Amino acid sequence: MNKNFKNSKNREKRNMIKTISGFFLLGNSLFLFLSFLSFLFHWKNDQSQLDKLFDKEIRAENLLGKIGAILSHYFIYCGIGISAFFFPLLLFLTGFIILFEGRFLRNKYQSIIWNFLFFSIWIPITFYLIFPENGILSGIFGFEIGNFLISLFGKVGLGILVLTSIILYSIIIFRITTPKLKNGIKKKIQYVHEDMGWIIQLWKLLKNFFNYRKTDLSIDNPPFFEKKEIKSSIINPPILSSKNEDFLSSTSEKDLENNKKKIIHLLNYYKITVDKIKATIGPTITLYEIFPQVGVRISKIKNLEKEIALNLSALSIRIIAPMPGKGSVGIEIPNNKRSFVYMKNLLDSEESFKKSHKMELPISLGRTVFNEIFMIDLVKMPHLLIAGSTGQGKSVGLNAMIVFLLYKKKPEDLKFILIDPKKVELSIYKKISKSYFALLPNSINPIITNIHEVRDILNSLCKEMDNRYSLLERAMVRNIQEYNGKYEKKYHLPYIILIIDEFADLSLSFKKKQIEIYITRLAQLARAVGIHLIIATQRPSVDVITGLIKSNFTARIAFRVSSKIDSITILDCTGAEQLIGKGDLLFSNKNELIRLQGPFIDLSDIQKIVNFYGKNTFQKNGYFFLPEPDDNKYK
Repeated sequence: MNKNFKNSKNREKRNMIKTISGFFLLGNSLFLFLSFLSFLFHWKNDQSQLDKLFDKEIRAENLLGKIGAILSHYFIYCGIGISAFFFPLLLFLTGFIILFEGRFLRNKYQSIIWNFLFFSIWIPITFYLIFPENGILSGIFGFEIGNFLISLFGKVGLGILVLTSIILYSIIIFRITTPKLKNGIKKKIQYVHEDMGWIIQLWKLLKNFFNYRKTDLSIDNPPFFEKKEIKSSIINPPILSSKNEDFLSSTSEKDLENNKKKIIHLLNYYKITVDKIKATIGPTITLYEIFPQVGVRISKIKNLEKEIALNLSALSIRIIAPMPGKGSVGIEIPNNKRSFVYMKNLLDSEESFKKSHKMELPISLGRTVFNEIFMIDLVKMPHLLIAGSTGQGKSVGLNAMIVFLLYKKKPEDLKFILIDPKKVELSIYKKISKSYFALLPNSINPIITNIHEVRDILNSLCKEMDNRYSLLERAMVRNIQEYNGKYEKKYHLPYIILIIDEFADLSLSFKKKQIEIYITRLAQLARAVGIHLIIATQRPSVDVITGLIKSNFTARIAFRVSSKIDSITILDCTGAEQLIGKGDLLFSNKNELIRLQGPFIDLSDIQKIVNFYGKNTFQKNGYFFLPEPDDNKYK
């Protein structure tokens, strides 16, 4: 009885010792692992004050404090480098075997010990051979042994020794025989043949990409105007003020990495795992592309908009979830210091010439976040609706469009109708009215500023549209391009662009939606006969931009607006309220939504251009007059 009692007591004591020992080893393995992992990120700061770590005022950055920093220093830096991670692994396995009596692990324990010993020697030496300047990977052990072996065999000899040793080790461990080796080689050759075509295609794509970037970035200060632009009638236009380069990145690599870490840390806090994150610096914003792991709900990232803005100390951010055509989520963060996009650099760039060469009415809207010039052909739009609060870049944007068209088109190919209820925004263009304007008969002021004249000019433009359709019908052609191609010498039809600077003042000044009827009719029918509309407003409310107008203006530009409701009114989605002003805009066309930094052009530069074109251009047949307005029509 006493013997049985003693045996049970001893067995209980042994079990308790096993349990304590097992948990002790597991705890130590976790402690060492976290210490080593933290050491990889904080070793520089902790190592610089290693001798002061026991000072109360000194704090170690290691996750496990001063003890963790000291242990990691001696195991990794002074020991076997990155191979030190085998120690916590070995302790964990030992503790697991003691606690749970894992038979499979116990049988493999001896081979695990031998593997540990082999790789504890092989890995430090190999890392020293490949990365001799990175002491963390090899440790002092790898440094000393590696140096000694290099002195005996040289670097090449040591490389052969390392390679031979791992091959022999693999043969012993995996019991590789000659037949197995032959079959493996045959399979690898088949895979290589299958993948070779894909690798060649990838190489060609990369080569073309880098050649393109090299060509694009080598354009330092190209000629402002090239004679090969045959569409312009001006040989030497005035030189505009600008910087040498539009795009001057003010965001450092350090800032990018810090922001990446902050974003990943925040997402991890909310249990959102990310595969990778990359950044692209634009003139106004930096785009961070997040590639979430499979299964992550995109709405979870979208809902963290305010938290991300707070964490990055950003005034406002915009989340694109998901990015169209990509398996990523975009986070747009304003740059601390934005870069201007100068009009001159857009006009005289080779990229601009290539993109506008085949366009009938090319307009540059600015640069994308990828620093590419973004251009549209107004003929294909075919009309443009612009909205934005006061002082956000709307008027500068309109001026940039007019200037770009002046540079690209001859007076006989292009006529403007400018409606300016404010009376001051577009008055600067009066000097070119004889060559570039379409006017009412007996008109005193070429720029329409009187509200009551607006109805007459719109009525007259509708009559011009009807007359042009009659010409197309008699000529049996479908559009203005075919007509001008067929009757170039007989009668040339210029494009007519109607620009309204503040549409809200007009639409709210007339009863029975008279202006809306004219605008809608022109928007629906005028495209084929070369009449296009650009309408701007600072009040994008539903009573100004009605559903009927929106349905005929698929191309829209939104500068910063005051509310989400205004953004939805102009773009059918939110986002414009998060823009940061000064030319920052969103361009929407059907299902496409692109963020751009609009070009900047100074008032003095516009004056130079207008003075130049006023003196050096002329219309062979004098003024271009529209038909006499019919007061009774379309009322």
